[in-house]
Amino acid sequence: MTLNTIELVEHVRKRLSAHENACEIVGPAPEAAIAAAEEALGCTFPPSYRTFLSTFGGIAIPTHLGVVHEFVGVHAAQAAEAPAAQPDDVVQRTLRAREERHLGEHLVVVGMGAQYQEWFCLDLNRPNASGEYPVVLFDAKDNAVDQQFYDDFGQMLQEVMGFVADNLDQPLGLTERPRAAPRTCVL
Repeated sequence: MTLNTIELVEHVRKRLSAHENACEIVGPAPEAAIAAAEEALGCTFPPSYRTFLSTFGGIAIPTHLGVVHEFVGVHAAQAAEAPAAQPDDVVQRTLRAREERHLGEHLVVVGMGAQYQEWFCLDLNRPNASGEYPVVLFDAKDNAVDQQFYDDFGQMLQEVMGFVADNLDQPLGLTERPRAAPRTCVL
């Protein structure tokens, strides 16, 4: 995750609050909470996701704004000395998905899709040279991985927030679309 992504999240947060829409940021997760989540899931999170957790903890935006509306995180209370996980954190979402929908042990739920039961998951079976994992879409309705959507968590956050920012920077309200120039057909 880059400084540009961090600035982009802050830009989106400010724009949404100006329009009385919430961009909920959980708040930075301490290292102890991140380590407890990794231990509970039996994995090591990739660098971009660890940076996200230590910077934001988790983010939720209005569902109509992006293909991913919740970036599932870790709550500060989930430290080693207080391991009671929150019902909507990465540990509980992943463990519940594994139990209820037979989500593979190699998948970790890090994003909630705009459509019901669309989960964006890290695929722990496919690390790249820098320790990042691709993000795949798991469709819980079909109990199957649909496709790879992003090369890593940082790309997912950057692209979704970039899309939201671009749309928020457009004038609000109904405007007439420009019409395309008429085409001539030469025979």
